[in-house]
Amino acid sequence: MTSVRGLWHALKELPLKYPAVLSAYIIYGYLFMVMIRFFIIARSQTLSFYDIFEIFDAVPFLWMLAMMLVKVIEMRTMLHESEKSRLLGEQELEIRKTQVGTMREVVLGMQHHINNPLAIITLTLQKIKRTEPMSPGLAEGMERLEHETQRITQVLKDYGTTRDYDTEEIGRTDAVMAMPHRPPERNEHERNDA
Repeated sequence: MTSVRGLWHALKELPLKYPAVLSAYIIYGYLFMVMIRFFIIARSQTLSFYDIFEIFDAVPFLWMLAMMLVKVIEMRTMLHESEKSRLLGEQELEIRKTQVGTMREVVLGMQHHINNPLAIITLTLQKIKRTEPMSPGLAEGMERLEHETQRITQVLKDYGTTRDYDTEEIGRTDAVMAMPHRPPERNEHERNDA
């Protein structure tokens, strides 16, 4: 039963895989039968031009029909391929949406857990700067701390507001990490024009 089903499936796929070959078999099979008929009739009687035309009149139409069959099957195949490509694109888009949604959830969780300690650090730095006299080295260290806390705040904000994520190499590993999408930087000439 399985072999019959497999044979039936292979026969159904044959016209889609080899439409020109199938059309050629149909045309030349019909032409062969018409020529046999022609020779049988020609042996028994004299043929006029009308008799010859009547015997062979379906061949050009069959040829056109076979050509149309090939074209229809080619168009169906192209349509099938484009539909398959569209479905793969939609699947990829859905996966991308899911990835971005997951990334947003992770970023919101990170923001919640990082912003609270970061706010305490920032407030403590400002309080220390106002109340304690500092040496130049300590003042420089405090400025660096303030700069880095502002950088962390900005990075979290960028991750939270971006609509697209890029990937960036992270050193000597084989992995990449997600980065907020940044528009390409303009060169000096474009900045002067703006």
